[in-house]
Amino acid sequence: MSPRMLLILEDDDERIATFERAIAGISPSVQLKVWRNAYAFVAEAGAYLPTSVLISLDHDLNVQADGTRDPGDGLAVATWLAGQPPACPVIIHSSNHERVESMINELRFAKWAWERVVPFGDDWIGRHWLKCATRLLSNGASHSA
Repeated sequence: MSPRMLLILEDDDERIATFERAIAGISPSVQLKVWRNAYAFVAEAGAYLPTSVLISLDHDLNVQADGTRDPGDGLAVATWLAGQPPACPVIIHSSNHERVESMINELRFAKWAWERVVPFGDDWIGRHWLKCATRLLSNGASHSA
């Protein structure tokens, strides 16, 4: 049996570590796959969609330490997802309000289920994101078109 996957687009080391701790508390059967680059996400995530139970996307990505490439953004991933059959709910965890609206529209028009969690405060992953993720994983309730 294939592992249940949670796919995340995030570039911040501290947030990634917090997501890892949060996921461990939800279910030991859910494996986390993180991308720091939207282009890599688009190139690789298709193989994970059949076993994905949740996707979480940031919008603004910073160039990594090696500085070799523009990392793209969450809108590029949302646009790619919109071209795929809906596979699982998506959480958008970005403070870039304007681009979040574009990401939501891409997902909504393609009939993907989605939620938004605003990254506000020091413990937003442990409090707000985790609550949303747990609910989505337990009953699949979310917005959809």
